[in-house]
Amino acid sequence: MRWGSRVLPDQTDLRAGTQASATAHRPLTEGRYRWARAYRDGELVCGRVELTVTVDPRLGLTPNESRRFAARFLERLHPSLRAELGELVRRRGAAGRRAAERMQPVELVFDDPRHGRQRIVGSVQPPQMRRGELYEIEFSLRPPAS
Repeated sequence: MRWGSRVLPDQTDLRAGTQASATAHRPLTEGRYRWARAYRDGELVCGRVELTVTVDPRLGLTPNESRRFAARFLERLHPSLRAELGELVRRRGAAGRRAAERMQPVELVFDDPRHGRQRIVGSVQPPQMRRGELYEIEFSLRPPAS
């Protein structure tokens, strides 16, 4: 695989008025999605991402605020993303948060069994557990404020 080539996700996800944009306001099914793909600026940066969607049970949160996303970047990781994730793992505290702010957002594309193809754009946050190989570490994703 050449990293210099641009691979765009399914174009139906990017146009207004399609199923993906129409279902974006509906809550996702809670669970683990093993075959998500990560893109940046239309370029594939990770061929396989394990995405976990959980719901925070606290009262008073909107559906968008109550969703929590965690991702493990497993296969075909782009060298620049690998370097940025490695920096997040090495840095702690405020230095880790600053490193996360410098990173470009990542777009995850996956198939939800109830809502079809879904997209999540979010910023990768420093992991809570920093031990192990990079593919074993779970990073949280913070969707942009809307």
